[in-house]
Amino acid sequence: MFRFIALCILLTAGQLHAQETAPEGPLYYTMTPDIITNYQNSGQTLGYIRVSVDLMLKNADKMPLVEQHMPLLRDAINNLLAEQNQQEIRSLEVRNELAQQGQQRLNDLLLKETGETPIHRLLFTKFLYQ
Repeated sequence: MFRFIALCILLTAGQLHAQETAPEGPLYYTMTPDIITNYQNSGQTLGYIRVSVDLMLKNADKMPLVEQHMPLLRDAINNLLAEQNQQEIRSLEVRNELAQQGQQRLNDLLLKETGETPIHRLLFTKFLYQ
């Protein structure tokens, strides 16, 4: 009887450990620090934009891949925002399009570098402009 109880405890502990180490489904990764860049304002002046970006990854095991290429990904988002003008930055509709374009750019870069497209969605959790 003791052996049966010990075996049950070991199996339960092993299942709990497996659940803790490998979460299933999507995982959110916050890019830190915030991305700060300029965009073309009216005339010859520049505007200022600061965004916080969260990436929804398809699987938790893709996080090391994203972390390894973070400088490349940050640069791509920085360039995407810098290409916009004042009207585009201030438009909520364009902001949603920018998130989709950003996701596509990041996945394209990662596909070229690693052969994988781990980003399911790009979210702007803070979007400040001046």
